[in-house]
Amino acid sequence: MNSPVEILLSTYNGGQYLSTQLDSILQQDYPYWKLLIRDDGSTDGTLSTLQVYAQKYPDKIILLNDTEGNLGYCESFYKLLKQSSADYLMFCDQDDYWYPSKISTMLSYMIREEVGMPVMARIVFSDLEVADSELKTTKASFLKMIQYSSRSKTQVFFLKNYVPGCNIMFNRTLIQQAFKTDNIVHLHDYWLMLVCSAVGKITFIKKPLMKYRMHDNNAIGHKEQQSSFINRLMLFLKEVTKYGAANKKYRDIMYSHNMKQMKNICKCLPTDVSIDAVIFSEVDKSSYLARKIRNISTPYLLETSLLKQLTYIICF
Repeated sequence: MNSPVEILLSTYNGGQYLSTQLDSILQQDYPYWKLLIRDDGSTDGTLSTLQVYAQKYPDKIILLNDTEGNLGYCESFYKLLKQSSADYLMFCDQDDYWYPSKISTMLSYMIREEVGMPVMARIVFSDLEVADSELKTTKASFLKMIQYSSRSKTQVFFLKNYVPGCNIMFNRTLIQQAFKTDNIVHLHDYWLMLVCSAVGKITFIKKPLMKYRMHDNNAIGHKEQQSSFINRLMLFLKEVTKYGAANKKYRDIMYSHNMKQMKNICKCLPTDVSIDAVIFSEVDKSSYLARKIRNISTPYLLETSLLKQLTYIICF
């Protein structure tokens, strides 16, 4: 197994944790990788750190030289995707820590899945350990923390992205198909997840392959949110009262970008999309009763509490 892998990293004022992340990539047990980096207009020491590593490891680390400045993380990663050329790609954040077997494990799953159907769009993702700013583990399983189930069907991604982009591997076929669509959700990783959920296959690896650093300066990411039962109950009653009899209004407020994105995917890739994707894109055409039955039997969304799940069932 010596397939080349490209790792895409967009940085912005990440000097505090950047060296730890870069060192963890350099310690990977799979040698056939390159790291493609674009700095998004940092004003701290990030660019200097990147230049030192690029000069020290010129065969492994490529620092893009552009003058476009701060584009935002989504557009910056999109630029990196446009520059990429490998058959297998990974996103990387500037402040995490990869275990040495991350690339090799994900690639082995990817290649195993491709046997027999090599041209299908695919994403492989794993669990993550949650860590604090000092990389001390606070949660053994990120996906358990947000209550993602490995038994979930691909459709759960239609309305919610459970997977941080820093923990996915995807193939060139997915990129080729994604570039035929518009990025309506304006998130580089969720855009790819939605395209793959509609036209390809998503594979889950149960064990964690990295430490996901959660701190106050995260540019984007999942943050654990807690509130009292009374607050959750009041929110449930408010949303059900307001939107229970007006399902379309609720969907437009909560999930309009998801719906538009799936419609766009179905329009741009009509011969490749799954029946589930088509049904989701046409949800407004289904009857109220049909939606309620589906929301209970095969829900698109699996929420983190009973009250949230009931809100989804009643209002969607």
